[in-house]
Amino acid sequence: MRKGRAFWQGVEIALFLFFSLIKLIIEKMLAKIKEKLKIVSSFFRARELSEQAALVATILAFVSILAVFLLVINFVLPKTRVEVRVSGPEKAKCGEEIIYTVTYKNTGNVILEQPELTFHHPTFSLPEKTLVETKSLGNYFYPKEEKTFEFKTRLFGAKGEKREVKTWLTYSTERKKAPAMTEVVAFSTLISETPIDLILDIPAKIPISPKTETEFIFRIKYLSLIEPAISNLKLVVNFPSDFKFKESKPARTEKQNWQIAKLEKLESGELEISGTFPREEKLDKELDFMGQLLINLQGEDVLLKEVTTRSITYEPIFLLTQKINGQEKYSPYPGEKLHYQIYFKNIQDKPLRDLVLTTVLEGNIYDIFTIETPSGKFKMGDNSISWDGEDIPQLRYLLPGEQGEAEFWVRLKDDYKPKDLTETNVLIKNRVILAGFEAEFRNQVNSKITISQEGYFRDKYGFFENSGQHPPQVNETTYYTIVWKFGNYYNRVEDVKIKAALPDEVHFNAVKTTHGEVKVIRKAEVESLYPEIPTGFKFEKPLYQEMNGDDVKYLQIILKSEVSYLYPENVGASGHFGPTTLKSVKGFQLKYKEEILDPQNLKEPTGYVDELTRLKLNELLIKGIPSGPTEVVWEIGEVDPGIGVLEDPWIATFQIAFTPQAAQRGKEAILIHDVTASAKDRWTGMFVNSNNEFIDTTLPDDPTVRGEGKIR
Repeated sequence: MRKGRAFWQGVEIALFLFFSLIKLIIEKMLAKIKEKLKIVSSFFRARELSEQAALVATILAFVSILAVFLLVINFVLPKTRVEVRVSGPEKAKCGEEIIYTVTYKNTGNVILEQPELTFHHPTFSLPEKTLVETKSLGNYFYPKEEKTFEFKTRLFGAKGEKREVKTWLTYSTERKKAPAMTEVVAFSTLISETPIDLILDIPAKIPISPKTETEFIFRIKYLSLIEPAISNLKLVVNFPSDFKFKESKPARTEKQNWQIAKLEKLESGELEISGTFPREEKLDKELDFMGQLLINLQGEDVLLKEVTTRSITYEPIFLLTQKINGQEKYSPYPGEKLHYQIYFKNIQDKPLRDLVLTTVLEGNIYDIFTIETPSGKFKMGDNSISWDGEDIPQLRYLLPGEQGEAEFWVRLKDDYKPKDLTETNVLIKNRVILAGFEAEFRNQVNSKITISQEGYFRDKYGFFENSGQHPPQVNETTYYTIVWKFGNYYNRVEDVKIKAALPDEVHFNAVKTTHGEVKVIRKAEVESLYPEIPTGFKFEKPLYQEMNGDDVKYLQIILKSEVSYLYPENVGASGHFGPTTLKSVKGFQLKYKEEILDPQNLKEPTGYVDELTRLKLNELLIKGIPSGPTEVVWEIGEVDPGIGVLEDPWIATFQIAFTPQAAQRGKEAILIHDVTASAKDRWTGMFVNSNNEFIDTTLPDDPTVRGEGKIR
């Protein structure tokens, strides 16, 4: 206490001495000023001026002296001053290209030598050039001179974060050669949105078995709306500590981290993680999951998006599973007919009575008017199908360990057009509800690609000037325009190729295209491998056991050649899909496993002639058809969803020259054979294809020729 009091007493004495000294200095200054004023006043009185006039004159004299002093300071003495202004968007989307404008003005009266501007882009940005840019303003920066510069960059980070730019100017002067620097000027931009969808596909309730380990699969999905593409991405997934990781698709690069090399605009992806919960896992326990998408910039991981979800464990009464067309994981094609089989099993120790099973279909691509349910009841409006004990006996009384089945059929729309980009990466979903318990099943739908082929003598698009006569004449050349239009509905596709063969009398002349590259490949003519199958025939519908018809007959002809060790010589092509045909189809699928089974993640053949099996069969048919010496191939690469639906189709057009032979006189001639398009769906990993018919000299797309196409 004594030490504290002594301290404050010392402070009081010091303050008293300080203010006393200040007072003394002020009093002396005032005395000197008063003395000087008396001298000036005496000077004016000596010249017989009044006291008031002398005072005014004295004041004017001081004002004049002050004005001269200020004039010298501002206009005579050298002054260095630079005005700096930075402008740019106050808000910007993550990944969006923005422009900052920097203006420098020399507001002093000194010439600045070797001026150099430094602009520091925000941390965690992708500038057009380098993170720190320098620009010379020339050898000299003159007074009143002004210069403006623009800097482009893309900001990255989570919504709500700020990014700051900084700029300054270094220079020297004639008097001071050592470099000087202006003040650092800063400008901040707020990240208003991160246009990336990140979804944790995890149910609100997780079924747990108290007796055994419980297998559990969850997914995290992502979709980028950032343009252009972004690279060096990483997915980080945090799951409960008692969840035992087993495997993931794709495989992880390090513990709980998954690398994404590149993500294009509208490109999506899915990470599937499988593992187990221990049998002692508690019921009604809250489980937290988190997913993060990060980008690596300047050697650091920057968070772009984060999503969390919480689930609760419960003990299920039923085991609910489902198959579509005989497969648990099935990716259907638009227009395909789907056979749903829903299985329910009592996993409790006591029987269950008077159950009602309901499934609800969700997805605009379902054609609900094609629903077939022999025993169930379909309800229009909520798109639900229900079964009770009168429809399925097991729903009336289900013993412990007993399993029942419900089934229905529905077709997907063949030409459903997405309304906007939110309807890309298409899923079909159905919820299965039984006695208050619910399970949701999701299946990815393959994209629909389209290819159209048009032919013109009088080119309505103006791509080429065609010459010659139409109808064409023997031994005289006529030029035609062929137009291909490619569209892609739902998902991003890659490795897109469009092909068509030209007859012997037709030659490729010139090409124009908006995307990709058109090539001309010359091939040797081949003979048909299957003369019993009509030229131009294609497998276009699914085939399965107990079917009958020509499609089955032609299938058997190919199987006898491709898997003869499974199809006995004494068994003919009857057109009936029996056990021998089933066994042979499975052998055919194993033979071409990489093209049929692997893309569908199937380990065993199904015997069901699905889309990929038909694609391979048609490929064998094409190999066996005389295709002529020339094939036109349009290679596009990758195509975004919505092309030809939400945007104009991509177009390739080329000019051909046709010189008819004498044997063709009086007949219509083919100018180009059927065109086929193929691609790989990035969303499903499956192959998709489309085709359009040949064009002959009748030119159905050209109204000016009126269908006249017989050679003269």
